[in-house]
Amino acid sequence: MDREIGEIYEHISGHISPQEFEARVEEKVSLMGELCDRRTAAMLVAREFGEMELKVDRIRPETGKVTFLGKIASISEVHEFPRSDGSVGRVANLSIGDETGTVRIVLWDDLVEPVTKGEIAVGQTFRVRGFTREGYFGTEVTMDRGGLEEVEADIQMRVEAYKISEIRADMGEITVLGKVVDPGEVREFARRDGTVGLVRSVTLGDETGKIRLTLWNEMANMEIEAGETLEVANVLSRERYGIVEIQAGGYSTVRKSEVTVDYQEKITPVSEVQPGSTCSISGFVSGLGEVREFGRDDGTVGRVANIYVSDDTGRVRVALWNDHVNLIEKIDLGSRIDIRDCLAKSGWNGEAELSCGWRSRVTFAPPE
Repeated sequence: MDREIGEIYEHISGHISPQEFEARVEEKVSLMGELCDRRTAAMLVAREFGEMELKVDRIRPETGKVTFLGKIASISEVHEFPRSDGSVGRVANLSIGDETGTVRIVLWDDLVEPVTKGEIAVGQTFRVRGFTREGYFGTEVTMDRGGLEEVEADIQMRVEAYKISEIRADMGEITVLGKVVDPGEVREFARRDGTVGLVRSVTLGDETGKIRLTLWNEMANMEIEAGETLEVANVLSRERYGIVEIQAGGYSTVRKSEVTVDYQEKITPVSEVQPGSTCSISGFVSGLGEVREFGRDDGTVGRVANIYVSDDTGRVRVALWNDHVNLIEKIDLGSRIDIRDCLAKSGWNGEAELSCGWRSRVTFAPPE
């Protein structure tokens, strides 16, 4: 039994054998097809045995109905807003967590009364029953009346920063301590109202991996240099094109830290490149192709060129896209080349090939 459904099975292990549980999970996956993955099927099987309490780190937007124990870490002010029918709505947010993480609880209208009256305080412990959704700040839980039940329980909330390998999609209020691998560049973008905003992508790393951090506007203008350590707090995670990233929002803080964080770039041997993965390689240029232009759907023209990179283990074709194509004018056969964060896919002959897009970083040195 794999870890993902094994953690769910632990909650009902006294009611069903591991073999029967797995069989019922596979049966649900078979019946529901693409509508249901193994984890969702395991949740459905577990619910057949009654209410199941989850740890916070297992709560996701697609989980649906959830029950969990947690301690209140923070309480927002009550905000009022106009509705389309002319009435006034009210909303407040709670941050509730356990030893695995925190999640945002959203209270609407009459449910904000305990907040308004001061009947809910930081440090109180509750059993929460509600429904999950994907909110602006990651996974959110909403509930009907009676969804908060105060209980006596010893909840030790997580206080340490997350390791990068622990971060998955749709997490909120994450704290990360990471070494700046790539400080990125500040770019401008046009907002819908015609004003100009700023955005910057910074790559952070620790001993478990690396992740891309997006900074907006004033935060994007921070002075950041490679090798520095950043502590980012109250950020959320998102999955884009199959890769998990973190984003700083209005509630986030980003500051420099004196803590030393170890990070070593993992270089994948060419012979071990697997389609469907993101990897970094290092070698020398063993083949150069011609630059080709192509038309995009928006009417603009893009460019692509293929090169071949070899190391001691093998040779792989690499597609350079758009700005990366400019390298063709500078590199020669035998040039040393390092490629970071390129996407591996299956080529026309079934062999792996690499694609360098806007996420990739390519550096080279002349032949020795």
